[in-house]
Amino acid sequence: MHSVLGHKLIMELLNSIPSCQRKILSHRRRDMRNEIMAAVLLLMASNIALAQTACPQGVASGSAQCGPSSQVDPEHTGASAPIKPNIIWADSWGAIASDGVSTYGIVTDFPSKRKARKAAIEECKRRGGGRCVSAREFVNQCAVVVAGNSGTNIVNAVTVERATELAMQDCRSQGNTSCWTFWSGCSLAWRVQ
Repeated sequence: MHSVLGHKLIMELLNSIPSCQRKILSHRRRDMRNEIMAAVLLLMASNIALAQTACPQGVASGSAQCGPSSQVDPEHTGASAPIKPNIIWADSWGAIASDGVSTYGIVTDFPSKRKARKAAIEECKRRGGGRCVSAREFVNQCAVVVAGNSGTNIVNAVTVERATELAMQDCRSQGNTSCWTFWSGCSLAWRVQ
């Protein structure tokens, strides 16, 4: 009986409100409902973002090869972040020595500039060079010796390809019609830990 009376009372109240005010109330209810739906969707999206996983390319999500995404905040998931080891790299020196005529001493993978220079000069002398001197030292890079009609060019760069490209340009800019790579190699850093 109370529900019927309550319903009738609500209907009488609604009928007593002018129609323009009823429309405003209806719009407000709809706006509030839309705001609540937007808030619920945002909450759901934020939980999905925390549950993302990182999979290698070509591996389906959920595979044993997948791990937690880097976007996951370990404080909120209860997991602790993995400890990354300190990676230590050792420099690697190379050197090219020449007697200024046609004999070279070329070494790579030495722990210091001084040792690389000394070894290159000794190698040049061992090959029969007279007054061998260091022509180039390089660290954690590649080097090339490009020869041409009128001499040689020694260039170092990050890659053999880049060093060769630069040395060939230098060789041609000196008027050489024939340039070729006499030697190329790298002395790259190596991982100690």
